[in-house]
Amino acid sequence: MLLRPVIRRILLAGAVAFLLLVAWVTLSGAIRQLPRSATFGQRFETAVQLACGLLSVMSALTCFLWRRWNRHLLAGWATSLAIAAGLSSLVWGPPSLSVGVGFAALALLLALGTIRLLRAVQPPPTRR
Repeated sequence: MLLRPVIRRILLAGAVAFLLLVAWVTLSGAIRQLPRSATFGQRFETAVQLACGLLSVMSALTCFLWRRWNRHLLAGWATSLAIAAGLSSLVWGPPSLSVGVGFAALALLLALGTIRLLRAVQPPPTRR
């Protein structure tokens, strides 16, 4: 499916804006959680959430610069997003394995959809 250049740019801007929104939410949430982390699970989830935020920023950046790293960073971002979403319900709320698995699955589907959108709208990398 060929998209017009204007549509591609709009979709790319939307996907990058989504990555930056995820970065803002995860980083600000992790910074707020940091002093309240009492158990090992809470500290681990907060660290994964920080990693997710940083990977989200770097993934947005590599959509334009250092594009050869984009695929690896997006894979790490999707993994960290799913882990953070799944663990958050287990370590911060009343533990429910089914809710944690559901959150992780939904986060992974959302991340994979975002990655697919980015693959569809990004121009192929240029070789130097």
